[in-house]
Amino acid sequence: MTERSEIPDGFLRWRTRPRGKHAPSLPDVPAQALYGDFIKNGVSPTLRNHGLTGSGGRYSLKSDSHWALLGFQKSWYSDKAEVRFTVNLLVVRRDVWSDLVVAHPYYGATPSAITLYGPPVRSTRIGELVDDHEDKWWRVYAGQNMGMLRADVIANVVDAGLPWLREQIASTEQGRA
Repeated sequence: MTERSEIPDGFLRWRTRPRGKHAPSLPDVPAQALYGDFIKNGVSPTLRNHGLTGSGGRYSLKSDSHWALLGFQKSWYSDKAEVRFTVNLLVVRRDVWSDLVVAHPYYGATPSAITLYGPPVRSTRIGELVDDHEDKWWRVYAGQNMGMLRADVIANVVDAGLPWLREQIASTEQGRA
């Protein structure tokens, strides 16, 4: 059983918060199922059409020299009524990553876009690249217009995320920082 001291401040207040009309407490289809379908059928095909490989919210831009990753991160506060998510981006040269793994074996053979490693690994969240340059989280819930959600997510990824990945690859080519 979890000690109360391990529960983040505000979690219990958030968990028992009143729900708005757009996020019913007992949806017919759990938000997790809606999110899974959204990623599988709404996002993945479009990202593949833009040169990414992967599935299930974990994608990579093809590169022999770099890890260029895009990952969907669900909020810890998500539940069956609502899933909140954001998009994380990460770029690191493969040779640099290999050196990091020697120094930090617990990093694993491949990096993860949803983990913050610090320099020389370059990472950001999509919200830093769009709008007011603030953290951006989307919501999935029953009754939501999934077409509008998909359009917004894809526009952010294609217009800001993919160019950022490509710029980071170009700026970290062999012999440069």
